[in-house]
Amino acid sequence: METNLLKEVKELLELIDSFKSEVTKISQQKEGFKAVSHHIDTAISESEEATKKVIDLIGSSLEAVQEVLSFLKELPEGEKRERAEELLSRTLKDLMNALTLLEFQDILAQRLLKIKEFLSELEKSILKIVILVGIEESEDGKKEDLQRKLEELQWKKEISQDEVDEIMKQFGM
Repeated sequence: METNLLKEVKELLELIDSFKSEVTKISQQKEGFKAVSHHIDTAISESEEATKKVIDLIGSSLEAVQEVLSFLKELPEGEKRERAEELLSRTLKDLMNALTLLEFQDILAQRLLKIKEFLSELEKSILKIVILVGIEESEDGKKEDLQRKLEELQWKKEISQDEVDEIMKQFGM
């Protein structure tokens, strides 16, 4: 019976070591969270910038089309005038539809922000796990510091990347 118990304890210790190893690997990948967050921010800002430029281009094109339409009204009636008015009216309608379709950018930015928030929450959860594992392994002085940092994390709604990096650095992670 004792050999079975010892065997189970040994397997349990191996599982714990394996878990600690995995947590260490995950905590070392924190740079990945930074990179993903940066890419999301870049995608949002580039998308917003491109959208503003497209809106400006469409706006100036709309003005030009409307001005040409008003010039056409001063020309004598005829087949070419009617065709030109038809083409410009269709172009005007297409430009207005393009403006409407650009609303996707705002939706895209909102989705990217939700993804970024999810990743931030995931990073905080991983940090909590790393700190908890660190508490079990630490000497008494460090245990108290780790416990205090964990309690701070639990009370804070938002945590910046700099704060995450600082906590990890303080405890050699």
